[in-house]
Amino acid sequence: MEIVIEYVLLDNFLIDALLMTLAIKTLRLPLSKWGIVLSSAFGAGFAVVSPLINIGGVLAILLKLVVAFVMSFMACFSFKKIISRFFLFVLYTFAFGGALIAIFSFMGVQVYDSLYLGYVSTLPLGTLLVSGIMFFVAVFRMLVFIHKKRVWNNAVSINLNIRGKEKPIKSFVDTGNTLKNHEGKPVIVLPEKALSLWFDTHERLKIMFGKANELGLENVETITVNSLGGSYKMCVFDAQVSIDGKIQPACVGVANGKVNCGDCQAIIGSELLEAVKC
Repeated sequence: MEIVIEYVLLDNFLIDALLMTLAIKTLRLPLSKWGIVLSSAFGAGFAVVSPLINIGGVLAILLKLVVAFVMSFMACFSFKKIISRFFLFVLYTFAFGGALIAIFSFMGVQVYDSLYLGYVSTLPLGTLLVSGIMFFVAVFRMLVFIHKKRVWNNAVSINLNIRGKEKPIKSFVDTGNTLKNHEGKPVIVLPEKALSLWFDTHERLKIMFGKANELGLENVETITVNSLGGSYKMCVFDAQVSIDGKIQPACVGVANGKVNCGDCQAIIGSELLEAVKC
């Protein structure tokens, strides 16, 4: 059996770095790049010499756990949540190892097990797999960044006055928001949690349970909203809206589920902005 040391080092370094980063991110701890590098280098070094260590059974498992504990410490050089870091790293390692065995078996790659999982191949398959994962993570983050930038570029500040209490909020301008109440006023969609700016918990519950008319709100009604996720009922009531100092006729609609508007607090239609420009 031929083992290419460079492949073993590269594979294990990248895999250990990925799994340790995942464990630390899961615990929301500060990430030390040099700590990850040192920890991963230690793990990769152990993977290289592990075939020379002639032990098995319980001793082999204990040695692996000791190495994992040392790596968990080296990643942060701190005992803060060290046990949690250790257990998460071991858990992710077993899960990732199982996934590798399944993938290699499907690909017909011969797998062997000493103190560390290994395989026989002319290509660094582990490295290719980890690189693929890192690529998809990078693409996902890029898409999230583009979405946030799009939201920021389509955001506008408005002043929303409900029951005499005026609050400035950041709103996302969505051309797809064409909702209107029975009087033809455009609906500003608010997520339920944003109601805390104007209502206490008891009042918010009344709105969610269809008793908004008990709160002194004007023109309370329920409209049907059709979306990709299906149809649902939305509570709508009048509010005073000011954009760039100009008061516009509008109303507020309370969304029951999650509102996808980034870091904005509401979704408005383009009709409101067009009215301001006129």
